[in-house]
Amino acid sequence: MSRKRQRSVSGDPHDLATLRPTRQLDPVPQVNGQLQPTPLRQVAGSSWAQQVEEELGICCSNRIPLCVTNSATVTSSTVKDPDTKVDVKVDVQTANGVHTALPRRRAVVWFKRDLRLHDNLALDAAVRAQQQLQRAGGGDMALLPVYVLHRPTRQRCGAVRFQFLLEAVEDLATSIASLQGRLLVLRGDAEDVLRAVMSAWGVTDLFFEAGVMPYSVARDDRVRAAAEALDVKVTSVRGVTLYDPHEIIRLNGGQPPVDYERLLEITDNMPQPAQPIPAPVKLVNTAVFTPQQLFAWLKFFYRHDPSAASVVAGLDAGKESAARELFVVPPLTALGLTPPSPHTSFCGGESEAMKRLDAFCEDERRVGLFEKPKTSPVAIDPPSTTTLSAYLTFGCLSAREFFYRIMFIQLKFPLRPGPTHVTLEGQLMWREFFYCYACGTPNFDAQKQNPVCKQIGWRLRAGVHVSHPEEDQQGAVVTKDADEKLAMHQLQCWKDGRTGFPWIDAVMRQINQEGWAHHAGRHAVACFLTRGVLYISWLQGAAYFQEKLIDMDWPINIGNWLWVSASCFFSNYRRVASPTTFPQRWDQHGEFIRKYIPALRHMPDKFIFEPWKAPLRVQRDAGCLMGKDYPFPIVDSKTAMSRCAAAMSHAYSDSDTESTSSSATSTRAQTEDAEGGGSSPWNADDMCYSYRGAAPMP
Repeated sequence: MSRKRQRSVSGDPHDLATLRPTRQLDPVPQVNGQLQPTPLRQVAGSSWAQQVEEELGICCSNRIPLCVTNSATVTSSTVKDPDTKVDVKVDVQTANGVHTALPRRRAVVWFKRDLRLHDNLALDAAVRAQQQLQRAGGGDMALLPVYVLHRPTRQRCGAVRFQFLLEAVEDLATSIASLQGRLLVLRGDAEDVLRAVMSAWGVTDLFFEAGVMPYSVARDDRVRAAAEALDVKVTSVRGVTLYDPHEIIRLNGGQPPVDYERLLEITDNMPQPAQPIPAPVKLVNTAVFTPQQLFAWLKFFYRHDPSAASVVAGLDAGKESAARELFVVPPLTALGLTPPSPHTSFCGGESEAMKRLDAFCEDERRVGLFEKPKTSPVAIDPPSTTTLSAYLTFGCLSAREFFYRIMFIQLKFPLRPGPTHVTLEGQLMWREFFYCYACGTPNFDAQKQNPVCKQIGWRLRAGVHVSHPEEDQQGAVVTKDADEKLAMHQLQCWKDGRTGFPWIDAVMRQINQEGWAHHAGRHAVACFLTRGVLYISWLQGAAYFQEKLIDMDWPINIGNWLWVSASCFFSNYRRVASPTTFPQRWDQHGEFIRKYIPALRHMPDKFIFEPWKAPLRVQRDAGCLMGKDYPFPIVDSKTAMSRCAAAMSHAYSDSDTESTSSSATSTRAQTEDAEGGGSSPWNADDMCYSYRGAAPMP
């Protein structure tokens, strides 16, 4: 049974200055009046790094500036790239007649899914290391903020989500530029690219936010190993979640918490999440090297494969290296994707995230009394929820920033109704819950050999793999018989929003166009695809959501599909919302349907949820003929729902867990072969019912 809980948070809830203090970074000192020169670090005992400095005419007596100060004079000199013979302009700073030298240390700050300046623990760690080095008289440290844009060969990221990502990176670049820095956008596999730039640029330190998902952890380990092989000091920090999921699992005896209530019991006894760190008001030494210089070093590193440097720098083959075209955010078309038209209502980036957070928190009563089940899936302008999920996913908004903003408001409403899990705090804790399960469950994104997934004989379950968004994998579906061919057709109708059920189709078209839908809408279409109507594997739906949703967060996406399909966490499979009557509780006039399905715009209210029942005369008057302007239903819903209920009962009785798994959450499921669950009482004839051959009523 869900319970309420009251949190106490440190700081003055009425004074946000305690939440966001301003902070001025320490000034850049000089050592004995001059920063000491440090040549590029030698790699594997060779002196090629020093050689490229000499060949490019960049010596200790003629350095590019550390930063522009009021007392400095900045001049330019031109050197010739020895490979391309292109002149490269290099700025030289002279302070009091003395040329400044290159920094002693060079640090890469690797941005991943932390695309923000506020509460960025990796950036903060780099800035602190920079300040400590200066105070200790150890010289200076240059910061190289980088983002590696990786596009797998087999893409699992659609145009809408990729556009959001590029906008978020561009916004981060703008923010860094406003602090006199420069974000370097690199392209390629993160491990390969970072290994190259660490060698080519003489990097001494690497800072990044550690991933928590299995794939991210493995990638981070490979990058760390590559860095350590180059004698690069690695500093990784945790900032994705409020609590360390691995620590939660440890405190729970090595297993993820069995349910949400158990998660709360554990986290209530853990230290309170630290307050968020404010964005820096100043950055120093983040634009020490010109893009041309960095590119020249890359070309020297890739001298046996000249095109590789251009790929990493994002430069078209055969194009001259203009500074404005190096290491910049590419347009979506450069990645082979067509920009969505019209543009979705979500614009990526930290700036937009903070605007949305501020706007939502203006109405404190809405924040303090928020209950997720009471929000509406058809409310669009304005939406009934925060619409901040995508910004949390890409790290444009930190979980700690969101947590403290809402908690300071919720404390003003101690008598708020509803259990914890429906509040805004509760939504964050659900995020923690699914992250824990994804971290501690082998094969969490699969049915076979997944210890928490019930083995149900879904249609189209064979050969499906839901890849991690950064993973270069994609499963294939093997079509075996007539029913699977039919199921493939029905799956495509579901994806396209052409099932013939207006509520389902409207939600799917909203997802396709905008990359977002209210949770009730998502649950409706997920239930329709799986245990409700079509009995198609949840893996198919999860893979499609992974491609289309801008807020697709891998553990949450997988966790929700396991939940809705009654494969894990939830076992009341008989609870199925009707695709025709369920949406009418929010939208009796079908305005949501009319917005996303223009063909039904003039359909009378009486038939808007079941247009196939409209007489032919009404269809003509509405300008929407069934089978021509809008499809007939692909199945008879009553027949299909009855078959699904029988199949689910069969699956549960075969595994003999129905009586022991009746609670809202379940323990670890049986782990038989993926073909388990017995033979499903299903065949092609059950799903072939269609209205296409039916004559409209006169």
